[in-house]
Amino acid sequence: MSQTAADLQSPDHIECPYHLYQRLHAASGVAIDPLIGIAVAGYDDLVKLAKNTTLFSSSITEDGKGPRHMGVGQYPVPPDVEAVLATAYPVENALFTADPPVHTRHRKLISKALSPRRVRLLEPAIRTIAGQLVDAFIDEGRVDLLRQFAVPLLVTVISDILGVDRADMARFKYWGDLMISGNIDVLSHERRLEVAHGVVEFHRYFEPRIEQRRHQPTDDLLSDMVNAVVDGEAPLATAELLPMVSQVLLAGHETTTNLIGNATLILLRDPALMARLIATPLLIPDFVEEALRFDPPIQCTYRRTTADTTLQDVPVSRGAMVVPLWGAAGWDPTVFPNPSVFDPARSNARQHMGFGHGPHFCGGAELARLEARIAFETLLSRLTNIELDESSSDLAHLPSFASRGYRRVVLTFDKRA
Repeated sequence: MSQTAADLQSPDHIECPYHLYQRLHAASGVAIDPLIGIAVAGYDDLVKLAKNTTLFSSSITEDGKGPRHMGVGQYPVPPDVEAVLATAYPVENALFTADPPVHTRHRKLISKALSPRRVRLLEPAIRTIAGQLVDAFIDEGRVDLLRQFAVPLLVTVISDILGVDRADMARFKYWGDLMISGNIDVLSHERRLEVAHGVVEFHRYFEPRIEQRRHQPTDDLLSDMVNAVVDGEAPLATAELLPMVSQVLLAGHETTTNLIGNATLILLRDPALMARLIATPLLIPDFVEEALRFDPPIQCTYRRTTADTTLQDVPVSRGAMVVPLWGAAGWDPTVFPNPSVFDPARSNARQHMGFGHGPHFCGGAELARLEARIAFETLLSRLTNIELDESSSDLAHLPSFASRGYRRVVLTFDKRA
């Protein structure tokens, strides 16, 4: 069987990755990007890969020094960037970049801190924040959706959850953007320097707040993470907590912001669907799930092999980078018939991999679902005649093959009576 080539960094792929996914599903489901690694698209292959944490490690840094935020690809970190990173707090692989049994311990602790009960209790506060944001722009008849609604909604929520000052939200957004880019993108030298400085600033902000909560616990997620103990195990060390807090921060706003933007564009292209959601808000959760299958905000993450293996017909050497294309899973026709058709009534939509799969399934998935549901319930209940302001919008996608979202989405609307 011939091997499929891929160029994940190409502008055409970034604008529409689903062409590649369809080609891969018609072939072996595996492709080789010579600059990035071996990309895996088949649903069944992704299930096996996600579960085999021994062979496919989430600790992708070759030196094993923990999360580096230095991007992906075969480019050594230059000395001036290393000098900046040397001033950061020493951290360890944690949660997203850890493997069992370390990951298992972290997951138990974070699951306790982000329990379903805690998430359910957040609904009134999230709904209040969403309503206040709409109040601020509703009389204008126009909104920059991401900048004026999605970003402040999600950054405010995560700030409140962590128990940190809302006045620092702009910094959280900036740090979160830097670190998610450092986790999943190919970075230039200049961008690496910016990310390194951001990591240092993030550590200097949160390290004293972590220590404070060790001695003076408060009623927030950060305090829960600092003081959580499961099965008699020791609490998390600061070297583990800092990367975990960064993951909560970036997962808490960037991905859900793009989910809201991507799903809004789906609605704008289907007025009949928008009318159905307005008439029957109970359909919104199913709409969100199908959006996560159809156009998810995270298209891929990374694994590194710990031994020689094969993926379909492709030999994979020890230490190779493997790219699980979670976004491709939702377009596998053997699991989702007619995947190019957006169908919120799809019976198995929740089998998508928009939150990953297996042991590393996103710990904040239920919070993201809650936030997206409330966002659309709020917008559709208060705005009518919603249309895209094409002249003010920029529907080019963010320059990333791993994180998928629009640059700018501007809407016009009338105020609902």
